[in-house]
Amino acid sequence: MKSIFAVLLSLSVGVLSAQQRPMFIGTYTNEGSQGIYQYTFDTKTGEAELYSTTNAEHPSFLALAKGDKMLYAVNETGDNTAALSAFTFDGEILSFVNTVPTHGTYPCHVAVSRKYPLAVVANYGGGSLTVYRLEPNGAIGEVIQQIKQEGVGPNKDRQNASHVHSAFFSPDEKQVYVQNLGTDEISIYKIQKDKDDYQLIEEVVLKAPAGGGPRHLAIDKKEKNLYVLMELTGEVAHYQNKGGKWELQQSLSMNEDGFAGENGAAEIKLSADGKFVYATNRGDANSITVFEVLKGGALQKKVVYSTKGEGPRNFNFSPDGKYILVANQGSHNIVVFERDAKTGELRDIEKEIQVPTPVCIVF
Repeated sequence: MKSIFAVLLSLSVGVLSAQQRPMFIGTYTNEGSQGIYQYTFDTKTGEAELYSTTNAEHPSFLALAKGDKMLYAVNETGDNTAALSAFTFDGEILSFVNTVPTHGTYPCHVAVSRKYPLAVVANYGGGSLTVYRLEPNGAIGEVIQQIKQEGVGPNKDRQNASHVHSAFFSPDEKQVYVQNLGTDEISIYKIQKDKDDYQLIEEVVLKAPAGGGPRHLAIDKKEKNLYVLMELTGEVAHYQNKGGKWELQQSLSMNEDGFAGENGAAEIKLSADGKFVYATNRGDANSITVFEVLKGGALQKKVVYSTKGEGPRNFNFSPDGKYILVANQGSHNIVVFERDAKTGELRDIEKEIQVPTPVCIVF
């Protein structure tokens, strides 16, 4: 009887731990935040419980790597303290490893390769891309490349200089896609290994709709369709790869018909099954929009929802895709929506997480 009880107990603990997942939240630390917030998220109920807080300066954007054993955070400051920081995660506690400057200002995005020992940081201020070598233990090594982009766009208030806003590795990790809000360009770099070193070599530059301000993007698994979020116009530009060449197919508003307010599109993601695209908009919209991916890759707008807060920034899917969590920076709350995997639609289940200036959510 004792052995049967022990087996049942171990199984129940396993189920419990499987549905309790660590969740990390990046923030700005000028309005009461202490840094990185770690929660335990229940994938069955959609509830979250604060576990710990790690001090860091403006850890606005985060990335998990090395089987979730490493966490990287940009320190988004406007001076020489701007940096990339590394932390180890043992399943319970974050431990600081090291910090290396980005040699740019206001770093706002970090991407870490699964295939190569590389991390890439976008510096909004100064319009540059910083490429780091990562050590075998996950620590940040030396800066191996600093790529400066130049140019302007037609929006004199927001595009008077180059502003690199994000960099994403392609699904096969052979390329890096870099979005420049200031120049209305998406630059595609191939990753080239030379002996023990790596370099990003520019292959092609895509022009975005004038004044759009490309911020983030989503790529389908087959790398046939590219969905680029335009911060300044609140649109999603769909590019399709035809014969090895990316061609703009459509540019679709993420707002309700008749919307005439200010835009501030922030985040875009593709569902794991590739059937739906989601995007958030700040400004006067404070919304998250669901697009259906039609046969061939074209988008069709389905529903626009309120994010139940102000200034929605990053959002993320729960590990099982059952929920979408939206970080409302301006109202200091994260709202949990239940997601219908068949229709893509969202349902407000009236669960919120109170966090000062939440910007980024990672599982």
